[in-house]
Formats: sequence, C-alpha cells, structure tokens
Amino acid sequence: MEDIRSAQQALEEARRTLDAAVQAARAQGSTWAQIGEELGMSRQAAFKRFGRPVDPRTGTRIEPRSVADVVGLTERVFTLIAAGDYETLMPLLHPQAARELTPDVIAETWRRVLAEVGTLQGAAGTHVELPGGGAVSSDDELVGTVVGATTLECEAGQVHGRVAVADDGQVVGLLLVPTDHGPLPF
Repeated sequence: MEDIRSAQQALEEARRTLDAAVQAARAQGSTWAQIGEELGMSRQAAFKRFGRPVDPRTGTRIEPRSVADVVGLTERVFTLIAAGDYETLMPLLHPQAARELTPDVIAETWRRVLAEVGTLQGAAGTHVELPGGGAVSSDDELVGTVVGATTLECEAGQVHGRVAVADDGQVVGLLLVPTDHGPLPF
C-alpha cells in the first residue's frame, strides 16, 4: 500500500509541476499553440486544460469543472432520455439548444435507437474529450466547452452517445450514432 500512496503523491506532484511549468511558459510569452505542440495536443486543448480565463463582466476567474462532473452529467442525460423524463432533462439544456432539441425531437431520435438496439441497459467507458484532441485525466479541471462521450449498452447492441457541455455546465449539443459511424461532428 505504501507504493500506491507514494505513486499517487508523485503523480499529484507531477501535475502541479506541469501546471506551474505551463503558467511560467505563458508568463514568458509562450503561445497556447507552442505549449500544445510540446504536450502533443492542440492549442485549444492546452488552453482548456491549463488556461485561467477571466469573466469580463465580473473580473473573476471562470471556475473550471471537474472531469467527474462532466462524466456524471453525460450519463445522467442519457438516463433521462431513456426514461422519457423530459421535465428533468430540459433544464439541463442551454436555452438555445433547447429550442432545437425539443422533447419531440429527442423522443423521435431515441425511438430510432430503440428500434435498432433496444432499451438502455447502462453506459460504459464514459470519458471527457477536448475539442482538437488532447488527453484528459480524471483529475484535470476543465474550462470551456468539452464533450462527454460514452458507449450506451443496450439490450441488442451499442450506440455512441456524446454530450457537448458549455463552460456554465449546460448541455449545448447531443449526438447519438452507431458505433461504426465515421468521423463525428463533435
């Protein structure tokens, strides 16, 4: 158990060291593109992971969200859709998204899923992706729009489910596609 504790402490220290190195590089004039290239991710992914944007209205830092929050929201959205609980689902959607993603549109889309693979049994492999790529660890804090991605396990097959989540925690997009679908729009 001591090895596990020691490894966890080393991982936490490495994360703090990396964050400090990124902040120092920014202070010295490095661009997000340069930092992203060094880390093997896009400039947007680097910014979402390490950026510290300030709300121009209040002058306060835009608070990051945890990966766990986005994972939980992603699974909750699909559970609510499968249950037909639009009264609980709709307030989770950004008002602009809710204008297009009406309960009728969502219900019809889910009906098509049911016709192909049956009822939802659960979600597997739920994780968070950054636009433009870039790894996300479960301990990262995120700003801006991110995507919760999961595999929906249904009684006769699987479907990929994706939820775009804005920096305020509201859902701005939903996507349900077959597992063999090609490139995804988000």
